[in-house]
Amino acid sequence: MAFWVGPELRRGIVLLERLLVLFVLAVLATLAGLALNLLVAREAWSSGVAGIGLGGVLVAVAGLAGTLPVASARLRYMQGRGGPRWLPADPARLLGWAARRLQGVIVPAFCLAACAAVWTLRPLAPGGPEATVLGAAAIVLGFPLLLAQRIMAAVPARELDEAEGLAALLRLPVLALPLAGVLEIAAGQGIGVARIGLLGLAILVGLVAAELGLRALGNWFLPPPAPDAARASVASLTARLLAEGSVGRSLAGPIQAQLGLDFSRSWALRFARSAALPVLVGLGMVAWALTGVSLIGLDQRGVYERFGAPVAVWQPGAHLGLPWPLGRVRLVELGVVHTMTLGGTETADATTRAEDPAPESANRLWDRAHPAETSYIIAAADSAGAQSFQSVDADLKVLYRIRADDQSALRAAYGVLAPEALVRSLTGRLLARLFVGRQLPDVIGANREALADGIRRDLQAELDAAGSGIETLAVVIEAIHPPLAAAEAYQNVQAAEIVASTAVAVERGRAQATAAQARQSATDMTDAAKGAAAETVGAADVKLREFTADANAAQIGGEAFLMERYFANLVTALPKAPLVITDHRLTGADAPVIDLRPFGAPPTSAPSGDD
Repeated sequence: MAFWVGPELRRGIVLLERLLVLFVLAVLATLAGLALNLLVAREAWSSGVAGIGLGGVLVAVAGLAGTLPVASARLRYMQGRGGPRWLPADPARLLGWAARRLQGVIVPAFCLAACAAVWTLRPLAPGGPEATVLGAAAIVLGFPLLLAQRIMAAVPARELDEAEGLAALLRLPVLALPLAGVLEIAAGQGIGVARIGLLGLAILVGLVAAELGLRALGNWFLPPPAPDAARASVASLTARLLAEGSVGRSLAGPIQAQLGLDFSRSWALRFARSAALPVLVGLGMVAWALTGVSLIGLDQRGVYERFGAPVAVWQPGAHLGLPWPLGRVRLVELGVVHTMTLGGTETADATTRAEDPAPESANRLWDRAHPAETSYIIAAADSAGAQSFQSVDADLKVLYRIRADDQSALRAAYGVLAPEALVRSLTGRLLARLFVGRQLPDVIGANREALADGIRRDLQAELDAAGSGIETLAVVIEAIHPPLAAAEAYQNVQAAEIVASTAVAVERGRAQATAAQARQSATDMTDAAKGAAAETVGAADVKLREFTADANAAQIGGEAFLMERYFANLVTALPKAPLVITDHRLTGADAPVIDLRPFGAPPTSAPSGDD
């Protein structure tokens, strides 16, 4: 049975509380540094040191947070006091509940958080410019944690039964943080093996957290312990092997003590220990010799330097040369086409299908800001001849690559440090010189294909003069228009011009329609007049012929014709009056008989001579 003394146990509880506060502050400091690095560098998610440090500190917090309630319940058991209303009233049951149920909640929760931190912040990419700062911060953070671990290692068992297990757990972040910091600094310097070391260290921290959490979770399935056997779940075989192995600088002793396996009598280990130095030296020589083997990808070429002087241009494939630093290969691109914009960098759109709406990058309206556009000053003159300046926005892309010949590869390797910056600078200078001699209507209304071809020729001449080895494939002018602030006003001007042109065209059409109608009316009137004249002439001719005929008949017939014409005219003049014309010179015996009876009626009597 453990020998517990009240005042010493209280000192252990106070020490636990202080260490718990210290490690919680370490967690907060790690999170604050992570947030700051995310805000500034935006690359901390790919750094493994943050996940390793946060995971190791959370494992230590899991042990401290799980031990504190057990130590407090142990003190209550010594004092004969039970728990509050929501806890068991029996001190023995309270101690067993804290050692079983409470451990199965607190410790797995923090261990799960540690595993999540290690997985989320696992090393994914090579370190950037912030690698040195992150590594130095991890090393500095390890010093106060080392002090806390040494204090815990010095705590006797009568003050805290879990002191030995906690000391092993606290050693995990003490070892992991500085080692991760050194590896992060090395990875930031371009040493690829350091990234593998960071990955292995992250796996080790994850294994310790997983083991500790599973052990604590298994307490739910164990019976309540005796009061003298109630302990916190801080025992971790992996952490103990790591702690004892780091102290003794060998894992043979801890493995024999913890697992009962004695490797000191193994002839294989003795042989490996004696042959380690020659093998390592031989492997080092082989590895150094292999630095002379170069594997060049299909999209690259290699400028081979022997003793610092270029001697050949290697094409894609495997090549053998002198080992480093006697021989060195400078990689140069082969056939890789780059797209450069003068303004900001455009974000790549997601892949769109043929039936999907057009992406945002296809929107070239003036009333929308485009990150790749650049403003230029152009000359302007009003109607009075006064000189002024105007601004125009241009969205232009340049497609370029390094030429495929060996001489261009040498020029690109030794003559150009930043090809994109060179192309951007020369293109910007050419455009500034081009636009300064033109006015706004000439720039906007220019033939874009001819303008782009001229810019490409001038840019290629500048690149050749600089000895860059770069070939300009094409210059694409996406848009040239006034600035965004003047887009609405210029659009109104264009709209007014369009409206005026439309009105002129409409009035011209209306004038043409009116003229056509007038010509049609004149033609109709002329035709009608000609027809009426022809009719008049024909009628006159008819009258002439009738008059001639009447004159001839009058000469021939004399009074008889005149009398007949008189009666005919009289009948014509009185068409509706029934006329009976008799000659007054006729006698009674020769007088005509006129039957005035209705047509078709039977005669009533024979007519007499008087009728």
